[in-house]
Amino acid sequence: MSDANPLWHDIIKFSRNKSKLAIGFIALGLLGLILPVIPGILLLAVGVFLIKPSWYESFRRWVEKFN
Repeated sequence: MSDANPLWHDIIKFSRNKSKLAIGFIALGLLGLILPVIPGILLLAVGVFLIKPSWYESFRRWVEKFN
């Protein structure tokens, strides 16, 4: 039972830092729209999907329609 306790703390820590991580991805994505070396669209998508996970599910279902 003590093995699950650190994992639970890691999950709580990630959920607290998720918005900071998402803002970082969005900032890098915006920078990537200007600089050709950084994949801007991909980083923007990751940032948005971290903020709004339900959009990821909608996007995944939309992509699956083409398979």
